[in-house]
Amino acid sequence: MPRILSAVLLIPLSLWIIYSGPPYTLIFGGILAVLLFIEWGSLCLKNLLPLWQKTIVLLLGTAYISIAILWLFQPLSKPEGWRLLYWILFLVWSTDTAAYVGGRSLKGPKLAPSISPQKTWSGFISGMIGGTFFAYGTSFWLLPSILHFWGIALLVLVAQLGDLLESKLKRWSDVKDSSFLIPGHGGVLDRLDSLLAVAFALALWQWFF
Repeated sequence: MPRILSAVLLIPLSLWIIYSGPPYTLIFGGILAVLLFIEWGSLCLKNLLPLWQKTIVLLLGTAYISIAILWLFQPLSKPEGWRLLYWILFLVWSTDTAAYVGGRSLKGPKLAPSISPQKTWSGFISGMIGGTFFAYGTSFWLLPSILHFWGIALLVLVAQLGDLLESKLKRWSDVKDSSFLIPGHGGVLDRLDSLLAVAFALALWQWFF
């Protein structure tokens, strides 16, 4: 119930702020960025790796989050940027929802039990199918020329890998959630792990291609 209530409150609020545009989106984005870095710093402090490995993880993670945030601030700073952000959020949310429903319904072999014991191959495949087709469908409304179908499928894959990456980082720190800020959901980093991965991938695509 706390998970459902948090989603019912935060999803419409987030969409409304994003649609409102600057300066609300910039303030909102700034607050989220600060929370992300606080949670990342907390995870690194709890990290059980040797010092030299912990330092490398800290630097790489900081660069990863920074690049993703800087890329996300581009559409946040533009009045029509809500279209791109809506589309990315729909991609991430539909992938997560389809993976959850498919995994709970079909069960089956575990995807990566040492990283995330609850995730299954059935959930992964359901997430790929559901996220790809939903994002492809909403692209006709929001961004007709955004990407090729297979490019969208690649981003859906990235979203799921981002979730696994954060799970691995939490394993290294021996914690279940990055924080207890959002009832039923954990921390901001827990909720935005897939979004950060997609933003990071799009930033690299934009810079190099």
